[in-house]
Amino acid sequence: MEKFESSFLTARYWPQLDGLRTVSIALVLISHMSDPGVWGFLNGGLGVTLFFVISGFLITSLLIREERRSGRISISRFYIRRAFRILPLYYIALSIAAVGVFAFGLGAGAGNFAQRLPLLATFNGDLAGGGTFVHSWSLGIEEKFYVIWPFLMFAIPLFKKHRLTVAGILLVCSSVFSYVDGLRYFGTYTAILAGCVVALLMHSNRGFTAMAALSRPRIAMALIPLAIIAFILDPVLPGGDGSGHAHVVFSYAVALLFPSIILGTSALTGVLALKPITFIGTRTYAIYLFHLFCIDGVNLVIPPGQENLGMALLRLVLAALLSFGVAEIMARVIEQPLIRRGKSLTATRNRMATPASGTN
Repeated sequence: MEKFESSFLTARYWPQLDGLRTVSIALVLISHMSDPGVWGFLNGGLGVTLFFVISGFLITSLLIREERRSGRISISRFYIRRAFRILPLYYIALSIAAVGVFAFGLGAGAGNFAQRLPLLATFNGDLAGGGTFVHSWSLGIEEKFYVIWPFLMFAIPLFKKHRLTVAGILLVCSSVFSYVDGLRYFGTYTAILAGCVVALLMHSNRGFTAMAALSRPRIAMALIPLAIIAFILDPVLPGGDGSGHAHVVFSYAVALLFPSIILGTSALTGVLALKPITFIGTRTYAIYLFHLFCIDGVNLVIPPGQENLGMALLRLVLAALLSFGVAEIMARVIEQPLIRRGKSLTATRNRMATPASGTN
């Protein structure tokens, strides 16, 4: 047990989580191909749910480790790093969508887009309704959460002292809200909170013991079918895939699989950590933002609505290659340089603050 805990606490990178990101973006891409006769059984929404769990776990783990290393976290430096990571590609993608709509008459119409644009431009796509750039809804959910989460759990003394309890209460409330008409929006945060709670548990002595017990192969082998069943049943349960009926079960099943994936006790770990799979995972943000434009390009060559498996696969391969190609260019030219700039800027601020404060 101590060996597992030491290995976990000293790890600076979990490649298998990038592998999970690849699984997530693959589900989203396939579900957006508009070939329901072939891919209709896949629920891309749960691909986003998977990404939310990963995100909650990673962000919370990074915050905890910064706090332990420096005695506190810098909320401002967190926001600066986040801005350099998220904003540039988002506004490039939004600008492309705006040009397509206003200059070329593409998408759902200029009137609809103009009404929604103020919400889209302020990361409120989850409140903007349907139309062009609708996939930004998930980023709206995430960014609102990360505006509040670091301040709530790492800056307010009362919540900081009872962090795990507060997070657990929020998770339970969010789970319940998923099934209540009028409150289902708040249920969308269940997956992120589930990832956050797992991170908090794995960074506490007692919690790590409980999480390590979940990493036993027999338990993992029970959770995998549960996640698959939730994934399959979600669209056919009452209310369809917007009901949230399977969303909570899938979120919990995936979150409880994290100990076995992180600690390397699951056979999945080796597969997810393969270099080609993890490399794609490092490009998922750009793929997510630009994949719908790439699918539109493929649609001009091979129309959607294919019933033939071969043609549907061809469309999928073309869209995937185009999306990855665009993402790779964006990552090398814009995303990665600006991420490094954000880290450099906050590191400089940290060194400047150290003589005065004595802490990070």
